[in-house]
Amino acid sequence: MTETKESSKKKILIIDDEEDLCVLATHALTLDRSDLEVISAKDGPSGIRRAQAEQPAVIILDVMMPKMDGYEVCRLLKADPTTRDIPVIMLTASSDPHLNRKAFDAGAVACLTKPYRKSTLANTVDMALASGERSRGRPH
Repeated sequence: MTETKESSKKKILIIDDEEDLCVLATHALTLDRSDLEVISAKDGPSGIRRAQAEQPAVIILDVMMPKMDGYEVCRLLKADPTTRDIPVIMLTASSDPHLNRKAFDAGAVACLTKPYRKSTLANTVDMALASGERSRGRPH
């Protein structure tokens, strides 16, 4: 029975180089829910590999990271047939609307400015989960 429960959980992948932010996001998403499993990666290249291997339901992606910024990671995820339908939520510390536009242009479904409210992150993930279920149901 435990195996069935585990397999019914929706995976959320957080790609962020700041461990503290991963912990806070994980707490915000799992505090009142048992249907989500949060996994993480510390940079773009490992996040892409993890997304390909784990096929999460949603990816939460930081913009500013070493090795590869979030925009490039998002473009690469959207170019890959194995990950292109996974909704991406980008996180940025900047409130510059140009950067938000850049996130959408890269393929993100939402862009949140840090610091964000826990409820805002949870609601945005719920919206992305719903949009991901709709897009995975469509033929390509």
